[in-house]
Amino acid sequence: MYLQNFLSIQPPYSSTQEQCFRWLSEAHEIAQQGRNNTQEEYLKLFHRVGCSEQQINQRFFFTPDLKEGDWEHKAIYPVRISARGVSMQERHEFYHKTVRKLFEQIYSERKFPDDIIHVSCTGYISPSAAQMEALKAPQNVTVTHSYHMGCYGAFPALRMASGFLANKEVLGNKKAVDLVHTELCSLHLNPQDPSLEQLVIQSLFADGCIAYSMSEDQPTQGFKLHSLYEELIPGTSDAMEWMVSDWGMKMTLSKDVPNMVGNKVVDFTLRWLHKRGFDIRAIRDKALFAVHPGGPKIIDQVKEKMELREDQVSASRELLRERGNMSSATLPHLWQKILNDDKIPSGTPIISYAFGPGLTICASYMEKI
Repeated sequence: MYLQNFLSIQPPYSSTQEQCFRWLSEAHEIAQQGRNNTQEEYLKLFHRVGCSEQQINQRFFFTPDLKEGDWEHKAIYPVRISARGVSMQERHEFYHKTVRKLFEQIYSERKFPDDIIHVSCTGYISPSAAQMEALKAPQNVTVTHSYHMGCYGAFPALRMASGFLANKEVLGNKKAVDLVHTELCSLHLNPQDPSLEQLVIQSLFADGCIAYSMSEDQPTQGFKLHSLYEELIPGTSDAMEWMVSDWGMKMTLSKDVPNMVGNKVVDFTLRWLHKRGFDIRAIRDKALFAVHPGGPKIIDQVKEKMELREDQVSASRELLRERGNMSSATLPHLWQKILNDDKIPSGTPIISYAFGPGLTICASYMEKI
């Protein structure tokens, strides 16, 4: 199986990390009516516990709100009127309207495939934007929803796509499956919650949209997919959660997640590649490691435990600095970045990792064409 035809859409709004911190600090002060900290005190907290400007330089958003001032008229966060922002229903209505436009743009620039797999953890409405766009296709297009898995969401979608293409006896002869990620993480903040855990989360996440294809036909530019693998880490189910709340989606995130991943990643990798008949020693030194940049400490742990060189994880650090954490859309953006880098030659092995609630560790072994 091969991955190809990457198309990303850059959100229309962007902020530097310092601008994000100032917006968030003002939102928290207004939402809490000065009961906890002043704006300047919140700004100091964000600088202390959040990702620095050296780690995340800027983030992109589909939500227009992330500028200071005019707090009565924000689309999602009118915190002078509603301290937590608008309701879950209104956030999903905004999501659906935005994502419909994104699907229209995507399929104005590419052909419809046999199947579309829509990946997201930040908005669910049925019929979905993917289904409504598929109705415009000249032939039948099957739509499958791969939702609510968070940062590792690309991997279940890849498994689905490979199954759709391989299972010809049951599903018929399919030529291509599109995977489309639409993540609007900026919809799910709560300025009424001043906990340090939430300040860390608010310093990380951004929005992202990307589409790409899987097929059995080798492209001139793309990746050959050799292996996919996934495991749950026992005893870590309370370390990360993504759940529905009254105001939006709420995330919990233990500060120990990077260490939990680091303690398991070597055994996980050896077990996976041994089962699939690959020699990690023959792959590791010449491979690039596309580590989902859930945060800088995740990259640090994988680099240290796997005994990697800095250049082997530099693309992950660069993407985090350029765009922040876009949940499930992040790793496909990283693959696109690697694919478009002419300094990375054809034949380079690509080992990818992503992590999410469970705790779940997912990985893939690909080769750049």
